[in-house]
Amino acid sequence: MSQSPPVLVERDDDLARLIERAARADALAVDVEANGLFAYRARLCTVQLAFREGDGIAVGIVDALRVPVAPLAPLLGAAGPPKVLHDLTFDARMLAEAGAPLAAARDTSVAARMLGCAATGLGALLQSELGVKVDKQLQQHDWARRPLASAELRYLADDVLHLLALDARLAERSRALGIEDEIADECAYKLATALGPPRDPRPAYARIKGAQALDPEGRAILRRLAAAREAAAEAEDQPAFKIVASEVLLELAQRRPARADDVRAVRGAAAGRAGSWVAAWLRAIEQGRRDGDVPEEERELFVQARPPRKEVAVRRAMETRITAWRRAEAKARKVDEQVVLPGHCAQDLVEIALAGAHADGAAVTAAIARIPGLGARRLARYGGALAALVTAAPPGEPPAATT
Repeated sequence: MSQSPPVLVERDDDLARLIERAARADALAVDVEANGLFAYRARLCTVQLAFREGDGIAVGIVDALRVPVAPLAPLLGAAGPPKVLHDLTFDARMLAEAGAPLAAARDTSVAARMLGCAATGLGALLQSELGVKVDKQLQQHDWARRPLASAELRYLADDVLHLLALDARLAERSRALGIEDEIADECAYKLATALGPPRDPRPAYARIKGAQALDPEGRAILRRLAAAREAAAEAEDQPAFKIVASEVLLELAQRRPARADDVRAVRGAAAGRAGSWVAAWLRAIEQGRRDGDVPEEERELFVQARPPRKEVAVRRAMETRITAWRRAEAKARKVDEQVVLPGHCAQDLVEIALAGAHADGAAVTAAIARIPGLGARRLARYGGALAALVTAAPPGEPPAATT
C-alpha cells in the first residue's frame, strides 16, 4: 500500500479539505501531541490523522497552534468514521478540551493487553505484529516549537501511518479468539473514564505521598507550599514538578525551616528553578504555621479510619475468590484474564459484596448489571457466576438466602 507525503494543515480552508477527504474513509487513525513537559498547562500542539484513500494511506498533520481544531468535532465524534488510537486516554482529554471530543474509538493498546501481548507500547507492537520499526526519539520533544522540521513531521506521521494496519492485525487475532465484544466494551469504558471526572478528587497537596502522616501544622504547611509551587509554575510557565519535586515539599513540611540557609540544607529545595523561590517557600511555611491546620472541610481527607477486621477478612476472601475464578475461566477459554473480567470490574464486584448486597439475590443481579465496563457479553455469559461469587458466604457466616 502506497503512502502519500503528509499534508501539513496550517489554515482553516486546508483543514476543511482534509476533513472532507477523511469523512469518506472507512476508519481513521488519530494521535495528538502536546507540550505538557514544557508548559504549566499542556496545550494541544498537533493532531495527526491517517486514513485509507485510493490504494494508499493519506496522512494529515493539523498544526493546532495555527488553526482551531474544533471543526474536527463531527469527524471525531459518533457520526464520523470509526477512530483508531493507541492508548487513547491523553488524546481524548486533549481533544475534548480543544472542542473535538472523541467517540466510536478503538484502542490498540487495549486490544494488545487483552490478547496477552508481552509488550503493549506502540513501537513494540508495530515491531512484533507488523515488522515495522519506528523511531521514538522525539517522545519527549517540545511540540510547541515552530516551525516543524522535516524530521518532526516524519515522526508525527509515523505515529498514525501504521495504526490502521495494526488495528486490522489485532482485530484478526481477536476474532479468532471470539473476544471482539470484550475489547469493544473495554475501549468504551476507557474512553468514558478519560472524559469523566478525575478518579481522585482530592487537592494536589493531599495526594502527595506521605501527606497523610503529617500532623495538623505539617499538612497546613504542605498545603501552602503546594500553592506556592503552583504560583511559581504558572509564573515560569513550567510544569510544577520542574519547579520542585513533591517529596521536597513534604520534607520542607516535616522540617519547617525558618531561614533561607535551612531551606538550602534540604536537597532540591533551592536547586535549579527552585533556587529563585526560596523566599516563597519560607513565606508558605510561615503561613502554614499560622494556619495551624488545613481548612475544616479538608480535614476529613486526613482521617484514616482503619476498617473493621471482619471487613478486611471479607474483602480479602472476596478478592481471592474472584481472582481464582477469573484465572480458572481464562485458562479454560485460553484467553487473558482481563478478557474474562477486567480488574476494575473485579474491584466493583468486591465493593458490591462489601455493601451487603449479597443478602439479596435480586439486588446482586441489579448491582452487577450496573458495573461500568462489564458489558452485555460478559453479563450474559457470567452474570450467574458473578452473582454466585458475591452471594457466597463470607468467612464464618452461613450462606445468604437468595430471592
